[in-house]
Amino acid sequence: MYSNFVTPPDFVEDEYHSVLLVDPTETEVVDISLLCKNVGTDFNVYVYLEQYNDLKWLETAFNKSDAVCINTTINGISPVKDQLTEHNKAYYYGPKSFFDNDRRVETPIEYFINYVKVTNTTPFFDL
Repeated sequence: MYSNFVTPPDFVEDEYHSVLLVDPTETEVVDISLLCKNVGTDFNVYVYLEQYNDLKWLETAFNKSDAVCINTTINGISPVKDQLTEHNKAYYYGPKSFFDNDRRVETPIEYFINYVKVTNTTPFFDL
């Protein structure tokens, strides 16, 4: 089992559950990679940071993803992040709250843990 961590300009074409992380911290990416290494589920994890400055890639990654975890820390792409939270596959965390989106997670790893709990039929350790 393995997961793909993908940044611009790349994409992958397979059937893995795909999650886009928008503005995650380095620690969050490391934590998610460690979780992915130890669970029985494969993921495509698209990672987008403000400094990549490639909104076309972000749009394509969003469309390819089954879920999106958005860090709402305010920066130059906050208007884009706010628009992304309007979609039903968007989960968010950070300082902002949205009245029309109740899919708030404390950290993006919470999404991954919940997904694995729901989809993994062979428990190998307690998450």
